[in-house]
Amino acid sequence: MILIISKSDDTPTEQVSNWLNAYNIPFYILNDNIYDVLKIDFNNGTIFIGEYPIDTFKVVWFRKFPYALRESQKHDIRKKLYHSLVEYNMIESRALREYLLFELNKRNVTWLTNPFYLTENKLIQMQMAQNCGLLIPKSFIVNNKNTLESLTANDEEFITKPFENCVNFRSENSIITMQTTVVNEKINNIPQFFKPALLQQKIIRSFEIRSFYLLGKFYSTKIITNDNLIVDHRISVANDECRFEIYRLPEEVEKNLHHLLESMNLNCASIDLVVNQNNEHFFLEVNPVGQFTYHSVFNNTYLEIEIALALKKMLKECNIKNT
Repeated sequence: MILIISKSDDTPTEQVSNWLNAYNIPFYILNDNIYDVLKIDFNNGTIFIGEYPIDTFKVVWFRKFPYALRESQKHDIRKKLYHSLVEYNMIESRALREYLLFELNKRNVTWLTNPFYLTENKLIQMQMAQNCGLLIPKSFIVNNKNTLESLTANDEEFITKPFENCVNFRSENSIITMQTTVVNEKINNIPQFFKPALLQQKIIRSFEIRSFYLLGKFYSTKIITNDNLIVDHRISVANDECRFEIYRLPEEVEKNLHHLLESMNLNCASIDLVVNQNNEHFFLEVNPVGQFTYHSVFNNTYLEIEIALALKKMLKECNIKNT
């Protein structure tokens, strides 16, 4: 049986599960219900997920970590108590999730996206990518205004992005999303000293690529924006100002990416690249649990079917191995 670990509002999970149903493949989705359906007898070592013993599951697709708390719960706790209680609940929830993953791994399940190899640290990823023969943007870690002014003295443009994933900043009535930004015109508003930040040379792009990697195969999308001066292509996507085309990665780039993903122990991931005016492919980042829906929809690649078929194949191989 297949276990899918995800969030309750994740659309790709729903799409893949629809195809698993169509192929009559048994599966169980563990999402925000984890804290209700997980039954653990710690002394006897028995674990049930819903009505199923944990040994029932031979293949696990780790899609997303379930929410520790829903936003409404966080709001209620913050309103009535203190932020530290929210933090405590999230730490406790994380500990329970980690224990479940430990128990699944102990039983040698076959993972589609192994949660024990989910580094989203861009600094580590870029160094590994460079070691695998991939080009990366010229990058600097900066913590003071003098260094920043020195880097931008020759009118070369630099962008900033977080060391790991972007987060959304929430206020009572709005959500502020992070986006990649050119820093040159903002230098006057930057303090003399600040926490270390990642700066990268801005690449004048021809187009961007989102490549979805699944069991050794790449499904790549060329993202062409109407305005290449916009740094973050997600803005153009939101404004319906870009088009998508199926793209074949150059053989050398694909070989180096495959080497990178193998070294990261990933068999399923989304990779972002940017191609400059000289047709050079620059690695940006790997997201082990990245989104793929709009690439699937706009290019009619139906990646959710490919994932369902991959899970079916992995389950069949497990069943053969265990007979």
